[in-house]
Amino acid sequence: MTRSFVSVCTGDKYPDKYVDILYNMVARHTDRFNFFVITDRQRQLNPNIQQVIIKQVFPTWWNKVHLFNPEHPFVGDILYMDLDVVIFRNIEKLWDFNPNGFTIIQDFNRCRIPGYHVKNSSVMKWKHGHYNHLWNKFLENPNAIIRRYKGDQDYLTKELKDPQLWPRDWIMSYKWEIGLEPEEKRRSPNDKFLTNRITVEKTTRIKDGKKTIIEKYHKHKLPEECSVAVFHGKPNPAEITKDPLVIDNWR
Repeated sequence: MTRSFVSVCTGDKYPDKYVDILYNMVARHTDRFNFFVITDRQRQLNPNIQQVIIKQVFPTWWNKVHLFNPEHPFVGDILYMDLDVVIFRNIEKLWDFNPNGFTIIQDFNRCRIPGYHVKNSSVMKWKHGHYNHLWNKFLENPNAIIRRYKGDQDYLTKELKDPQLWPRDWIMSYKWEIGLEPEEKRRSPNDKFLTNRITVEKTTRIKDGKKTIIEKYHKHKLPEECSVAVFHGKPNPAEITKDPLVIDNWR
């Protein structure tokens, strides 16, 4: 089997169930893959998940650089996703896209900053062993690189030469492009960060001389090509209680 799906789970930010749920979603929406998780300790996971336990543990998201360590047992095409994504449609096309290069997301600040150039590492694909320099250069002086860059995404943006971007409609931000549950009220629907994927219908009702404004929220239909919702910041998938897109798939 020459397809390796990989994620990273270190520290205590995400419970083990996030890894199992990601495996379940992948298994429902593609096939012919080996599933690996890079982790800092043995975890109680689905036995179909191969745990790659690392000895060198870096701060927070910097453990993603382990993805490019050529000594890890990955084979062939690597498809990486963060633990807090929701896969809700078939992802076979992600394996087939840009077969010989590196593929990554344009950061979701694209929603508010035209031409924003930083890449987002929530979903990536490449061939194992083809980008070892990302590991080797980091390993030369990890502390210096960690001080120089805000995070792994800035490091990858600098070191990757002209990576291919995923088509924008294939992988979208839940918070800024797909839309929050209105009941959550974590951001106003008029917040500049939200795109036109939520519209607000306002009606005025007058009763006993008192005026009340009633707001109804409408989500626009997602592009048919979209198969992955990326979560960043708040909310996370576990906090969504009413949206079927999350409830029916994040399990």
